[in-house]
Amino acid sequence: MNKYILADMVTEKLKREIGMVAKPLPEELKTLEAVLPSGSVRFEPALYQADKLKKISISNHSHGESGAGTVVMIVADDAYDLPFIVVELAFDFGEKGKILAEFEAKPLVKDEESTRKYVDPFRQWREELGKLPSETTTFPEPGEFLKANLSPNRYSRFIPDSFTDEVLKFVDQFFDIFLDIYRKAEPVKDAERRRKLDSFRSEYNKYVLNEDASGQMLIDAFGRHKAELFYEYLLYL
Repeated sequence: MNKYILADMVTEKLKREIGMVAKPLPEELKTLEAVLPSGSVRFEPALYQADKLKKISISNHSHGESGAGTVVMIVADDAYDLPFIVVELAFDFGEKGKILAEFEAKPLVKDEESTRKYVDPFRQWREELGKLPSETTTFPEPGEFLKANLSPNRYSRFIPDSFTDEVLKFVDQFFDIFLDIYRKAEPVKDAERRRKLDSFRSEYNKYVLNEDASGQMLIDAFGRHKAELFYEYLLYL
């Protein structure tokens, strides 16, 4: 099984569909390696950009001898209110024989417009995904700010790896929905909405590194300087 299959799928799809192109990364971020009490940790990020999008990161990671997977994150340009996208598939990561599947399309403004444009399109997809057999994850809960701002359609579960083909179909459908939203997106012209966008981005960036379990793991593994650099280039909105 190719445990980095999400990277292969999404890289090909976004290059084809939106003309995604590579964006440079600092040399010290190209490969991150450390040994923790729980085993060796390795990150290999790739950074891209496209029209309307500030950054697209596709990061392969491994933990221990068998756990490995990919995280995809998409951040819109400041002029757009497109949701923050996070998709992760990891195999044997925390639960042997299981896929860690995480999907989130996080609206940057909480209002009826965002619900109509960025929540409703995912509802049926999320309902169907929820029918797969799954178990709750055992990772620490996020901090208060992040918990208060989770997407209504967020999914984070362990799924038996015998359902890999089904999970990959849901990945493809998720990005099809996002790409439809992306193609329709126009710059935000309303000054009040822009203010709300800028405010959320600022608040999110202030809290995310210290409130997210992945951020703490990066700090523990690679030190605060590299963790902050990782977030600056790949994750901050």
